[in-house]
Amino acid sequence: MITFTKHNHRFAVSAAALLITLGLGSSLSAQSHDGHDHGEEAANNESHSEPAEHDDHTEEKGHDDHGDEAGETGQDEHAGHDEPEEGVVKLSPEVLREFDIVVGSVGSGQLHEEVVLPGEIQFNREQLAYVTPRYSGTVLTIQARLADVVKKGDVLATLESTETLRPFEVKAPFDGVVTAYEITLGQTVDAGAPLFTVSDLSTVWADLRIYQGKISQIAKGQSVLIDGAHVGASYRGTIAYIAPVIDEHTRTGLARIIVPNTDGNWKPGQFIKGRVAVDEHEAAILIPRTSVLTYEGTTTVFVETVEGFEPRPVELGHRDSESHEVTRGLKQGDRIVLRNPISLKAELGKGSFGGHNH
Repeated sequence: MITFTKHNHRFAVSAAALLITLGLGSSLSAQSHDGHDHGEEAANNESHSEPAEHDDHTEEKGHDDHGDEAGETGQDEHAGHDEPEEGVVKLSPEVLREFDIVVGSVGSGQLHEEVVLPGEIQFNREQLAYVTPRYSGTVLTIQARLADVVKKGDVLATLESTETLRPFEVKAPFDGVVTAYEITLGQTVDAGAPLFTVSDLSTVWADLRIYQGKISQIAKGQSVLIDGAHVGASYRGTIAYIAPVIDEHTRTGLARIIVPNTDGNWKPGQFIKGRVAVDEHEAAILIPRTSVLTYEGTTTVFVETVEGFEPRPVELGHRDSESHEVTRGLKQGDRIVLRNPISLKAELGKGSFGGHNH
C-alpha cells in the first residue's frame, strides 16, 4: 500500500493499482492477480472513498483558468506592440533625405517607342570657316593659336606679299574658337591655303547612323534623346535632316540633330547614342525606370502605406528610355519610391536600417 498527500488530503493506493495507473502493462497486472487480497481491496476501496469530498475538477478548472489568463495576457501584450508588418520598411524623413530616396504620386503620361542608333558629335559645318590668305606670302607674325577664342575681325596672322612685299593681315570671319592651326613663322604659303580653322561651337551636329533595316522607321521631325558618354550629357531634340543616300563605306543612312552647345559639353568627335521615338503610346499609369527593380524574382516597386514602404509586384507594358507603363499593380495617385528603391530592398534584406522604426 502506498500513501501520499495532495492538497492536504491523504490517499491510499494499492501497489497493483498504482502500477496499472502508471501504465506498466497488463502482464504485470495479470501476474499480481493470483496473490491479490480481496479484503485488502475492500479496505483500499473504503480508504479511497474517504477523500471523495475533494473536488478534483475544481482544481483542474482553476488550472485551466490560469492558462486562459496567460493566453489573454499574451494576446494583450502582443496587440500593444506597435511595429511595422513583416515585409514593410518604415523610414524617417531624415533617412529618406540622407539616402536620396524620392517619393511621388503616379499618374498618366506618354511613352515614346524607340530605336537606338549609334552616332558622333560633329562640327556644325555651317558655322565653320577656313581662314586663308588672299595673296601668296611669307608669315611675319602669328596672333592666334589653337583653342584660342576669337572675335569677328580679330587679326590671326600677318603676312608679307611675295609680289608687292607689302604686309597684309588675315582675320577671323566670325566669333568662334580656333580648332585647327597650320602655320609657322617664316613659312611661305600660297593664296587660298588654309592657315586656321575657326568654328562656332555654340551648336554642334549629332550625326546618327541608321542601319538599313531601320531606315523605314526614321523620319525628319522625330523626337530624339541624345546620350553622351559622360554623366549629365543628354539632350532631347528633333531630326533636322535625313541624308538622301547610303554611305558607300558603312552602308548606313544618316540622321542629323542640331544640338545647342553654349556650355561646351558636346565635343566634336565624341561618340553618342540617339534614342529615336518611332511611336507614341498614352499610358494610364506611367512610372520612371528608376523606380523599378527586381525583388525575390519579381518586378517590383516600393509603395508608401500607413505602415511604411512595402514591395509590390507590378506588370509592365510599353517602355522608353525614361519610363515604364504599368498595366497591373498600381492605380493613379499611389505614392511610390521614384528614385533609389535599392536602399529599401537592402533594408528588407538585412532587417535593420538607420531610420527603421519598431
